[in-house]
Amino acid sequence: MTSPAAQLESALTTTIEEKTARGSTDQLPPTHGWHPGARIGATAGLGALLAYNDDGSTGICNLENGRGTWLNLQSQGKEPDQDHRPYAVWRWMAAYNGRPACLMGRLAPGAARLELRASDGTVAEADVVDGTFAAEIAVDMVSLRHARERLEAHEAASAEGRAEFERLMADSRTEMTKVKVRVYDTAGALLYDGAAISATD
Repeated sequence: MTSPAAQLESALTTTIEEKTARGSTDQLPPTHGWHPGARIGATAGLGALLAYNDDGSTGICNLENGRGTWLNLQSQGKEPDQDHRPYAVWRWMAAYNGRPACLMGRLAPGAARLELRASDGTVAEADVVDGTFAAEIAVDMVSLRHARERLEAHEAASAEGRAEFERLMADSRTEMTKVKVRVYDTAGALLYDGAAISATD
């Protein structure tokens, strides 16, 4: 099952069934009106598919081995601030434990193409569907090379474990700001060239 529509249907069904079974019916996503957007890792062990609804709701489907497993609704109101950059970030993740860095969200009106650029010159083109974008890039984030070992060196619930987790989050943010983004309009004109994420993402 690798088509975006099938992945979205699978994630939506699973989410509704599991939330209903737990009694979380006040947090159910809409059952109809969803459309698949951009995606990464379509058939990989872990991937993501952006989704949007006719009622204005948005979300990100978790993918596992080509199957949609869960739909996380996005908080409303996070639209692009076009005075600063022509896209809004819905999710970002730094590169660690062998996984690529990723950036997902919505492009502003007039923006048509987005690239991620690493300091070593590597460029990754985002998948863009109906104004949503999703991109991942293989990049060596030096301070995160041993992220798993750093976490496993402490009990997760201990003060040291929590402190190490906070340090890793800070390192992740620092490393992700080194990844650059370029956004172009439909004519190929450059609209933005800067850090992938800001302090508020």
